[in-house]
Amino acid sequence: MVHPDDALTILNEIKKDFQQFWESKGNVSEADTRAKIIDKILTKVLGWPEQAIQREDRVLEGYLDYKLEVHKKPLITVEAKKAGTPFVFPIQERVHRSLKLCGSILTIPEISEAISQVRKYCDDAAIRYAVATTGHAWIIFRAIREDMRWRDGNALVFPSLEYIIKNFTLFWNILSYEAVSAGSLDNEFGSNLRVSSVVYQ
Repeated sequence: MVHPDDALTILNEIKKDFQQFWESKGNVSEADTRAKIIDKILTKVLGWPEQAIQREDRVLEGYLDYKLEVHKKPLITVEAKKAGTPFVFPIQERVHRSLKLCGSILTIPEISEAISQVRKYCDDAAIRYAVATTGHAWIIFRAIREDMRWRDGNALVFPSLEYIIKNFTLFWNILSYEAVSAGSLDNEFGSNLRVSSVVYQ
Protein backbone atom coordinates (compact mmCIF):
# COMPACT_ATOMS: atom_id res chain seq x y z
CA MET A 1 0.00 0.00 0.00
CA VAL A 2 1.30 3.44 -0.95
CA HIS A 3 1.01 6.32 1.50
CA PRO A 4 -0.53 9.37 -0.23
CA ASP A 5 2.31 11.68 0.89
CA ASP A 6 4.86 9.32 -0.65
CA ALA A 7 2.66 8.97 -3.74
CA LEU A 8 2.68 12.72 -4.34
CA THR A 9 6.49 12.81 -4.06
CA ILE A 10 6.76 9.92 -6.51
CA LEU A 11 4.36 11.62 -8.95
CA ASN A 12 6.54 14.73 -8.99
CA GLU A 13 9.57 12.54 -9.75
CA ILE A 14 7.72 10.70 -12.54
CA LYS A 15 6.70 14.01 -14.10
CA LYS A 16 10.27 15.35 -13.97
CA ASP A 17 11.84 12.15 -15.35
CA PHE A 18 9.32 11.85 -18.17
CA GLN A 19 9.76 15.49 -19.16
CA GLN A 20 13.52 14.99 -19.39
CA PHE A 21 13.04 11.83 -21.47
CA TRP A 22 10.60 13.60 -23.81
CA GLU A 23 12.93 16.58 -24.27
CA SER A 24 15.88 14.31 -25.05
CA LYS A 25 13.93 12.28 -27.64
CA GLY A 26 11.79 15.02 -29.17
CA ASN A 27 8.84 12.64 -29.38
CA VAL A 28 7.50 9.62 -27.52
CA SER A 29 5.56 6.54 -28.54
CA GLU A 30 2.49 5.07 -26.85
CA ALA A 31 4.71 2.26 -25.54
CA ASP A 32 7.07 4.80 -23.95
CA THR A 33 4.12 6.69 -22.49
CA ARG A 34 2.73 3.53 -20.96
CA ALA A 35 6.04 2.22 -19.58
CA LYS A 36 7.44 5.49 -18.30
CA ILE A 37 4.38 7.28 -17.01
CA ILE A 38 1.02 5.40 -17.00
CA ASP A 39 2.35 2.14 -15.52
CA LYS A 40 4.21 4.09 -12.85
CA ILE A 41 1.21 6.25 -11.94
CA LEU A 42 -1.02 3.19 -11.63
CA THR A 43 1.38 1.13 -9.52
CA LYS A 44 3.70 3.54 -7.70
CA VAL A 45 1.33 6.49 -7.23
CA LEU A 46 -2.17 5.01 -7.11
CA GLY A 47 -1.07 1.77 -5.48
CA TRP A 48 -2.62 -0.72 -7.90
CA PRO A 49 -0.99 -4.11 -7.25
CA GLU A 50 0.36 -5.90 -10.31
CA GLN A 51 -1.96 -8.86 -9.70
CA ALA A 52 -4.92 -6.47 -10.15
CA ILE A 53 -3.66 -5.20 -13.53
CA GLN A 54 -3.99 -7.08 -16.80
CA ARG A 55 -2.47 -5.61 -19.95
CA GLU A 56 -3.45 -6.20 -23.58
CA ASP A 57 -6.49 -8.32 -22.79
CA ARG A 58 -8.26 -9.40 -25.99
CA VAL A 59 -11.84 -8.28 -26.61
CA LEU A 60 -14.10 -8.52 -29.64
CA GLU A 61 -12.73 -5.49 -31.49
CA GLY A 62 -9.23 -5.04 -30.13
CA TYR A 63 -7.18 -5.12 -26.95
CA LEU A 64 -7.68 -3.45 -23.60
CA ASP A 65 -4.53 -1.50 -22.79
CA TYR A 66 -5.24 -2.09 -19.09
CA LYS A 67 -7.93 -3.97 -17.22
CA LEU A 68 -8.02 -3.13 -13.51
CA GLU A 69 -9.62 -5.58 -11.10
CA VAL A 70 -10.99 -5.20 -7.58
CA HIS A 71 -11.73 -8.36 -5.59
CA LYS A 72 -10.76 -10.31 -8.74
CA LYS A 73 -13.56 -8.67 -10.77
CA PRO A 74 -12.82 -6.34 -13.70
CA LEU A 75 -13.93 -2.81 -12.84
CA ILE A 76 -11.96 -0.32 -14.96
CA THR A 77 -10.65 -0.28 -18.52
CA VAL A 78 -7.84 2.18 -19.26
CA GLU A 79 -7.19 3.32 -22.82
CA ALA A 80 -3.71 4.78 -23.25
CA LYS A 81 -2.78 7.35 -25.87
CA LYS A 82 0.75 8.57 -26.41
CA ALA A 83 1.85 11.69 -24.58
CA GLY A 84 1.39 14.60 -26.93
CA THR A 85 -2.00 13.45 -28.18
CA PRO A 86 -3.99 16.68 -28.06
CA PHE A 87 -6.44 16.22 -25.22
CA VAL A 88 -7.56 19.87 -25.16
CA PHE A 89 -10.24 21.04 -22.74
CA PRO A 90 -12.28 24.26 -22.59
CA ILE A 91 -10.28 27.09 -21.06
CA GLN A 92 -11.82 28.33 -17.84
CA GLU A 93 -10.61 30.62 -15.10
CA ARG A 94 -11.30 27.67 -12.84
CA VAL A 95 -10.95 24.27 -14.44
CA HIS A 96 -14.19 22.35 -14.14
CA ARG A 97 -13.46 18.84 -12.97
CA SER A 98 -16.72 17.51 -14.42
CA LEU A 99 -17.78 17.77 -18.06
CA LYS A 100 -20.76 16.25 -19.85
CA LEU A 101 -19.83 13.30 -22.04
CA CYS A 102 -22.18 14.62 -24.72
CA GLY A 103 -20.89 18.20 -24.45
CA SER A 104 -17.78 20.22 -25.26
CA ILE A 105 -15.44 17.36 -24.37
CA LEU A 106 -16.37 15.61 -27.63
CA THR A 107 -15.54 18.57 -29.88
CA ILE A 108 -11.87 17.54 -29.90
CA PRO A 109 -11.59 14.56 -32.30
CA GLU A 110 -8.78 12.85 -30.36
CA ILE A 111 -10.81 12.92 -27.13
CA SER A 112 -14.00 11.82 -28.87
CA GLU A 113 -12.16 8.90 -30.50
CA ALA A 114 -10.50 7.79 -27.24
CA ILE A 115 -13.76 7.97 -25.27
CA SER A 116 -15.71 6.07 -27.94
CA GLN A 117 -12.97 3.44 -28.21
CA VAL A 118 -12.67 2.73 -24.49
CA ARG A 119 -16.44 2.77 -24.08
CA LYS A 120 -16.77 0.13 -26.82
CA TYR A 121 -14.17 -2.00 -25.04
CA CYS A 122 -16.10 -1.67 -21.79
CA ASP A 123 -19.24 -2.81 -23.57
CA ASP A 124 -17.43 -5.81 -25.09
CA ALA A 125 -15.93 -6.83 -21.74
CA ALA A 126 -18.85 -5.80 -19.47
CA ILE A 127 -16.65 -3.39 -17.49
CA ARG A 128 -18.41 -0.52 -15.75
CA TYR A 129 -15.77 2.24 -15.63
CA ALA A 130 -13.45 3.72 -18.22
CA VAL A 131 -10.36 5.90 -18.23
CA ALA A 132 -8.80 7.55 -21.27
CA THR A 133 -5.35 8.98 -20.63
CA THR A 134 -2.23 10.36 -22.25
CA GLY A 135 -0.40 9.96 -18.96
CA HIS A 136 -0.75 13.71 -18.51
CA ALA A 137 -4.51 14.16 -18.98
CA TRP A 138 -6.94 11.69 -17.38
CA ILE A 139 -10.64 11.35 -18.24
CA ILE A 140 -12.68 9.07 -15.96
CA PHE A 141 -16.30 8.09 -16.59
CA ARG A 142 -18.94 5.42 -16.14
CA ALA A 143 -19.21 3.52 -19.41
CA ILE A 144 -22.07 1.16 -18.60
CA ARG A 145 -25.17 2.55 -16.92
CA GLU A 146 -28.68 1.33 -16.16
CA ASP A 147 -30.13 4.71 -15.16
CA MET A 148 -29.40 6.79 -18.28
CA ARG A 149 -27.63 6.73 -21.63
CA TRP A 150 -23.90 6.66 -20.93
CA ARG A 151 -23.34 9.83 -22.98
CA ASP A 152 -25.74 11.71 -20.72
CA GLY A 153 -23.39 11.17 -17.80
CA ASN A 154 -20.40 13.23 -16.73
CA ALA A 155 -16.68 12.62 -16.94
CA LEU A 156 -14.16 13.64 -14.33
CA VAL A 157 -11.36 15.50 -16.06
CA PHE A 158 -7.79 15.96 -14.86
CA PRO A 159 -6.30 17.98 -17.74
CA SER A 160 -2.61 17.83 -16.83
CA LEU A 161 -0.09 16.43 -14.39
CA GLU A 162 0.25 19.92 -12.96
CA TYR A 163 -3.48 19.93 -12.24
CA ILE A 164 -3.28 16.45 -10.71
CA ILE A 165 -0.40 17.49 -8.46
CA LYS A 166 -2.32 20.61 -7.38
CA ASN A 167 -5.47 18.53 -6.77
CA PHE A 168 -3.75 15.34 -5.69
CA THR A 169 -6.16 14.43 -2.88
CA LEU A 170 -9.07 14.46 -5.33
CA PHE A 171 -7.18 12.28 -7.83
CA TRP A 172 -6.13 9.87 -5.08
CA ASN A 173 -9.61 9.71 -3.55
CA ILE A 174 -11.13 8.79 -6.92
CA LEU A 175 -8.63 6.48 -8.59
CA SER A 176 -6.25 4.93 -6.06
CA TYR A 177 -6.63 1.19 -5.50
CA GLU A 178 -7.52 1.82 -1.88
CA ALA A 179 -10.24 4.34 -2.79
CA VAL A 180 -11.69 2.30 -5.66
CA SER A 181 -11.80 -0.78 -3.42
CA ALA A 182 -13.81 1.26 -0.92
CA GLY A 183 -16.33 2.30 -3.60
CA SER A 184 -15.09 5.72 -4.71
CA LEU A 185 -16.23 5.33 -8.32
CA ASP A 186 -19.65 4.04 -7.35
CA ASN A 187 -20.01 6.98 -4.96
CA GLU A 188 -18.97 9.47 -7.65
CA PHE A 189 -20.91 8.01 -10.57
CA GLY A 190 -23.68 6.18 -8.72
CA SER A 191 -26.99 5.34 -10.30
CA ASN A 192 -29.81 7.87 -10.26
CA LEU A 193 -32.29 5.05 -9.94
CA ARG A 194 -33.99 4.74 -6.59
CA VAL A 195 -35.43 1.51 -5.27
CA SER A 196 -39.14 1.88 -4.59
CA SER A 197 -40.18 1.72 -0.97
CA VAL A 198 -43.71 0.63 -1.88
CA VAL A 199 -44.71 -2.60 -0.19
CA TYR A 200 -47.09 -4.77 -2.16
CA GLN A 201 -49.61 -6.92 -0.28
